[in-house]
Amino acid sequence: MNGESDLGWLSPLEEGHRPIYLRIVDALAAARSSGRLQPGDRLPPQRELARFLGVDLTTVTRAFTEARRRNLIDATAGRGTFVTPGEPEEPILDLSMNIPPAPSGLSLPALIRSGIEGLLKRSSAEALLSYHPGPGSPAERAAGSSWLAATGDRPPVERVAVGSGAQALLAAVLLSQTHEGDTILTEALTYPGLIALAGATGRKLAGVGRDDDGMRPDYLEEAARRHGASVLYLNPTLHNPTAATMPEGRRRDLARMAGKLNLLIVEDDPYSPLLTASPTAFLSLAPERTFHVATLAKCISPFLRTAFLAAPNAEAVERIAAAIRGTTMMAPPLMTGLACEWVRSGLAGEITAAVRAEAEARQKITRKILPAGFASAESSLHLWYPLAGRPRSSELVDAARRRGLAISPAEEFSVAPGVADGLRLALGAASSRERLEEGLRNLLSILANRFESSPAPV
Repeated sequence: MNGESDLGWLSPLEEGHRPIYLRIVDALAAARSSGRLQPGDRLPPQRELARFLGVDLTTVTRAFTEARRRNLIDATAGRGTFVTPGEPEEPILDLSMNIPPAPSGLSLPALIRSGIEGLLKRSSAEALLSYHPGPGSPAERAAGSSWLAATGDRPPVERVAVGSGAQALLAAVLLSQTHEGDTILTEALTYPGLIALAGATGRKLAGVGRDDDGMRPDYLEEAARRHGASVLYLNPTLHNPTAATMPEGRRRDLARMAGKLNLLIVEDDPYSPLLTASPTAFLSLAPERTFHVATLAKCISPFLRTAFLAAPNAEAVERIAAAIRGTTMMAPPLMTGLACEWVRSGLAGEITAAVRAEAEARQKITRKILPAGFASAESSLHLWYPLAGRPRSSELVDAARRRGLAISPAEEFSVAPGVADGLRLALGAASSRERLEEGLRNLLSILANRFESSPAPV
């Protein structure tokens, strides 16, 4: 329609505990998505909508304000309010980006400012303004060795490399240890960055079956022989996306199987600092074959795009350094210098402890709101909700997006189509616990409505 829209899109409003102004926005988004409201349609005056719904004018005004924020409508003085032609803006509440929450009681921006000022006073400008090719300076590698010691034995400095984030170091490992066309073994649901990296470098991924304790050694043996693989990728602690932590017994079994099959192990370990205690790392169980990557971005802040790697030997570090030079050249000196300064001073540990406490508080909120079935851990940054049958995760993601909420479907983590279905919720990007609670209650309403409307399985 090109004139003023009727009010059918508002009747009836979805039932639920959400504030009525948000239910008005939801109805508007749904009508826009279904085509009932078309770009250019003019909405009735706010007073008319308020009378139709039997609510205060302020409720409708608040709904229109929120709808404008989402780019669903626009208003022109003297002409009225119209449905916009473009796509809705990015969700106003992000439960898809897995980043550490702002730690309560600490101001990271203030710590960053004071840290950089202190670093500039103590360091020579020439050092910070120069290229630093290679695996890192001796001081940076020593700081990395200190940080990695939390996983077990402190690795010798000559086995440590520094990179501009975990992705850069994972790329360096794959480029230095595999060839184009090689197959890398991993779990069927795995870190999306690995999926993207394999695609960009011409490597293949093969999913290995698992049980409640994680990847099964017998399935690993079968897959390794079938694909002729030489590299195994694992994210054993607070696994992304399932939030599971592999018990030590299973780790030992897999380490033995990797030795039998002569597999290199790439241990991606961004989350273990969020646990007060975690099972022994593969770096300690099989140091002769493990490339262990630990980033600060997931336990402190993405600002510190700094990660450390422990390799099996110094020769492997040299090959890693060559791959770094051919891709990212080096870790940025200023950011790396600040990260290493925080590690040496103990501030990195203090911030991580504060992030852990905030993650635990957010996990408590989720347990109060969400139904049983969400897999999580006490201080994990994310949760996993397995789905079987309908609704599909893609349907839930679309429904959530229409409400201004971003969540992650299983397909983002799947090595092959159809291996599993589910949703991952990330808890750290919400600006506050109150905003997180609002988003979770929004999601709860979506889940309830979708499961009620889905046909029973035949």
